[in-house]
Amino acid sequence: MGQLLAHRYRIEKFMGQGGFGKVFLAHDQQLPGSPLCVVKQLNPIHTEALETATRLFNLEAETLYRLGEHPQIPRLLAHIEEAGELYLVQEYIPGQSLADEFRTSRLSVDQAIAFLQDLLTVLAAVHSQQVIHRDIKPSNILRRQGTGQLVLIDFGAVKALQAAPSGDLTVAIGSLGYMAPEQQAARPCFGSDLYSLGMVVLQGLSGRHPMGFEMPVTCAGVGVRVPGWLAGVIDRLVCLDHRERFGTAAAALRALCGREGESGRSTQATMLLGDASGGKLGAGALGFRSSTQPTVPSASGYSQQADRNRQALLNKVRRFWIEGVLDRSLHGQVLLHLGLEERPDAIAPPWQITYGTPGQSPQPLPAGTQVSHVFEAIGEGRTLLILGEPGAGKTTTLLSLTRQLLERPSQRLPVIFNLSSWLNGPIEPWLVKELNSKYQVPKAIGRRWVDEQQLLLLLDGLDEVGFGRRAACVAALNQFHQDYGPEMVVCCRIRDYEILPHKLQFQAALYLRPLTDKQILTYLNRPDQGLTGLKSLLEQNAAVQDTTTSLRSLARSPLILNIMVLTYQGVSSAEILRLGQHQDYRDYQHQLFDAYIQRMLERRPPGAYRPEQIKGWLRSLAQRLVMTSQTVFLIERIQPDWLQPGLRWVYVAGLWCSFFAIAILLGAQVLAPDRLLLAVVLGGLICSRIFGVSRITPAETLRWSWRQARNNLLLGLTLGPPIGWSLKVGFGFIFGDGPCLLNGTCLANHSLIGLAFGATLGLTFGLIRGLSGKQVGNTSRPNAGIWQSVRNSTLFALVSMVTLYVPGFLLGNTKASFWAATGLAFGFAAGGGEALIKHTLLRMMLTMSGATPWNYSKFLDYAVASIFLQKVGGGYMFVHRLLLEHFAAQGKENDPSLTRVAKASTVLGSTDKKT
Repeated sequence: MGQLLAHRYRIEKFMGQGGFGKVFLAHDQQLPGSPLCVVKQLNPIHTEALETATRLFNLEAETLYRLGEHPQIPRLLAHIEEAGELYLVQEYIPGQSLADEFRTSRLSVDQAIAFLQDLLTVLAAVHSQQVIHRDIKPSNILRRQGTGQLVLIDFGAVKALQAAPSGDLTVAIGSLGYMAPEQQAARPCFGSDLYSLGMVVLQGLSGRHPMGFEMPVTCAGVGVRVPGWLAGVIDRLVCLDHRERFGTAAAALRALCGREGESGRSTQATMLLGDASGGKLGAGALGFRSSTQPTVPSASGYSQQADRNRQALLNKVRRFWIEGVLDRSLHGQVLLHLGLEERPDAIAPPWQITYGTPGQSPQPLPAGTQVSHVFEAIGEGRTLLILGEPGAGKTTTLLSLTRQLLERPSQRLPVIFNLSSWLNGPIEPWLVKELNSKYQVPKAIGRRWVDEQQLLLLLDGLDEVGFGRRAACVAALNQFHQDYGPEMVVCCRIRDYEILPHKLQFQAALYLRPLTDKQILTYLNRPDQGLTGLKSLLEQNAAVQDTTTSLRSLARSPLILNIMVLTYQGVSSAEILRLGQHQDYRDYQHQLFDAYIQRMLERRPPGAYRPEQIKGWLRSLAQRLVMTSQTVFLIERIQPDWLQPGLRWVYVAGLWCSFFAIAILLGAQVLAPDRLLLAVVLGGLICSRIFGVSRITPAETLRWSWRQARNNLLLGLTLGPPIGWSLKVGFGFIFGDGPCLLNGTCLANHSLIGLAFGATLGLTFGLIRGLSGKQVGNTSRPNAGIWQSVRNSTLFALVSMVTLYVPGFLLGNTKASFWAATGLAFGFAAGGGEALIKHTLLRMMLTMSGATPWNYSKFLDYAVASIFLQKVGGGYMFVHRLLLEHFAAQGKENDPSLTRVAKASTVLGSTDKKT
């Protein structure tokens, strides 16, 4: 004792020893008053564990630095190496551990709830930094003297996600009785900390050590008596299967505080959440609201409605992508035989730490290895990058992985997104928007799923992001991964990825190897396929040594091989297009696609469409998708910018006429003809201001909610009467009734009508708003959003018309028909009728200009049958990005308006050259 460390910290007292080191109490002699601090010295009990101990000791220092100034985590004051020894100097926390408290007392129900709120808040901050504590137990939780605040200590066993190369085994560290099964198997995850926390609270409630609990552990099995809702939370924390626990500490905290909202604790939890990570993890970011009403958990830990929503999304993913795309894939037949290759240099290690040898060469994986095998081996928090040449089968590989994930029950929902629609900004709001537009998931539900990490993200098309935005997209993905720690798979063309300035901070990267000559010939040798001519030509071409002019080298792409098969089935070798000696392979590819298009058109029976129409409409669709950075096309998402600039003013004029018609419908009920013109102008301006003219937003699927209705009725009945009075009296002055309104009787009459009108509108508003988007739609009908707008606007219009007609009739001093017409217009507009008007007018103009057919879904279904498109739920996509680019590149030389498309297509194809 008395040793002076770093000429500053005087060792005063030995406090104890753990598995990896000794702990001392010391004084900081350079600060006024020489305050106490804690010094940890690396000194493992077992010398053979020195390497592991050193790594964890240094990792603890790095972790504490990253966790910063959180009030419930001891501050790291110094990290010292002196005389060959390693030391950590930490803030001293006066108080006693829960281990000491549990020896003399048990937790009450209220204390258990407060304990969980305190510790879940700390864990939310820790997990937000991608850190797993791994040793949560009573002796590592201190109650600060004076404030009673709980403090989490001893980060010597922490595991930082991705801190070791994929495939390395993690040392199983923790304390028996508190370690989750996956942690004992050296595969810890965030849920492992939640399991340990659940065991600690059960120990506090029961007075028994977890080593004595019978498996599986439940509150009832341990013999603790707590409210049913609290038992549900604790039982879920200690589930043996980590997939059945809460996805995050924040999700567990929401479940806990949602049930305690009425007792006032949820407000406290909201404040705690706001400080959970130094301002980065506020209540809004977590989706927590102190007014959240309790929901009854189902057996899975979710409410029945939440379970239905999750199942609806899974059904859509299966129906849209597996049945609609994968099972009809153009090149899925040969994908199972593709070889895989590890590309460790394609990913960036976190924190700029390099493992292994820089410049490590690609490593072929054993034959028969599937992407799912690699993905499963990564473990919790897994992230994977899939690379390949254009047409190599990246999307089909992703879909095959999705099929396997759907067959394995999991807390995370595997969902496919295409990054092409990402324009800028954080990934979180983009995911919520995509869930809403592509899967009809209400935004509130989507936001909760993202916040609670309930999604397993399968992201296709990084190369389809605009060239100038691609690097920003990688940065956004890395930031999202750092903030949320989701499980992700991303696909990208290898040449587009290699030129990016930054890499994804993922755990593994795979490259899809081209087909071998043997695979090509085996595929062509299938009986009764009529491929003799193609096979003969490819065999002749085998003698060509220059791979840039070898037809067989092109056939090594699964997509191109299948395009050849579909195009040249039953065709002799003499009739097949040959690759010229000095011909660029992309020129030949365009010729091949032209031949494919012609062959597919010839196979279809004569119908209502001419070949020129089909190609023209597909070309227009492809160009629009490229310009808007989209892959999946939804009819309801057609916007006014589809019109040529010269026609857009006609569209705007048509909308104005529609708004004027609504104003005339209302004004004619109560106004004389000489006053009607002013009313029409004012009404049209109000409608255009409210609904706009440049954007069409379809309605959501709705469901009745008493809570929504109650809240909005209160709002409507509070604001409605004064608004109604202001409108009635204000319009009275505008239309020349000013002298009358100066009379008390006349003013009272106008006021009564205005107040009644406003109150009725407020009542109608509350009833309409009681129908809210709280469930995931289950339709896959084309143009579903507009058809939903039709249903909603019809329902709202009828409800509003009846609701306003009755008081108008009872008042008797104004026309009841005016009230009914107002209700009809108000309900029609509030239910999505304005979207219906805009969409119908836009579709009429597009048809009249020849840009699209009137029955667009019928034509798109015809294109699906012709193997140009694939159906994805209620949307459509080209069978491959290369075919989309081929159509988009056509016709640009004759139309100056397509210059941007030409440039976009050039950029998309600029990195596709083979090496």
